[in-house]
Amino acid sequence: MRKGILWLLFFGFSCLTACAGSESAPTDATETGFSAAQTNATPVQPEKALLLPEASGTIVYEGAGVTIDASHTDQGYVMIRCEASEKRLKARIATNAQTYYYDLPGGEGYSVFPLQMGDGSYTVRVMEQVENDLYALRFGVELTVALADETVPFLYPNQYVWYDASTKTVQKARELAQGLTSQTEIAQVFYKYVVKHMTYDTKKAATVLKGYLPSADEALDSGTGICFDYAALLAVMLRSEGIPTKMLIGTVTPENLYHSWNSVFLEGKWVWMDPTLDGTGHKEKDYITERIY
Repeated sequence: MRKGILWLLFFGFSCLTACAGSESAPTDATETGFSAAQTNATPVQPEKALLLPEASGTIVYEGAGVTIDASHTDQGYVMIRCEASEKRLKARIATNAQTYYYDLPGGEGYSVFPLQMGDGSYTVRVMEQVENDLYALRFGVELTVALADETVPFLYPNQYVWYDASTKTVQKARELAQGLTSQTEIAQVFYKYVVKHMTYDTKKAATVLKGYLPSADEALDSGTGICFDYAALLAVMLRSEGIPTKMLIGTVTPENLYHSWNSVFLEGKWVWMDPTLDGTGHKEKDYITERIY
């Protein structure tokens, strides 16, 4: 576990600073970064309801001051809360294939975590810091997950892609999507908007703290950010319009930059999009995915 936590801390810092050497995105959003098919577009349903997570209390596990609400695992998420602690808390969500660690704030509110690794058995644990990078199990459960659809984890907000009905980015997305007739059109408009609206913040990239989580509304208001912010802004806009969207973290070659970008489900397939590096000549084959949120 000690090795895993050390890697987590390094990963969190490097993914936020890797784009520091890249140039600000140009205003032309047509060169690269969006390889969607343009025919047979799927019609958009008007006034689609905003999908938001709920701690329904139907399936709940409790112990050691921890509450795990697993009422909606079929929708691709689990909700966790833990009583306030002076020690650092982490959520650990794992399958046989991969393990994800998240910072878990203590208190009455729930945090939402995706079940993005598909159907199967998940181990959900809350870990409490013992000292430095050493953590001990506080409470955990085993869950059997059967998703309603493979794309459904990427339709809801989670800790990395957070929003609710009051989020300004959601309202902006509704404004931009008004009158559009297909999900592909909406994705094109949102992608071009993020590319043109955002300017890369090299100072933030050099000074961002460990554990940083992006805020779509802060990116929308400031018009500046790092790759994490670009990807979160686009993901919030698209998910809020009912379009499954992944926020990915990994490496871009040949520069070996740790980076964040998106993948959007259009016309029955996942389509690569990178608003941060639009126009730089990168192709989908240059990207190596390590984490998906």
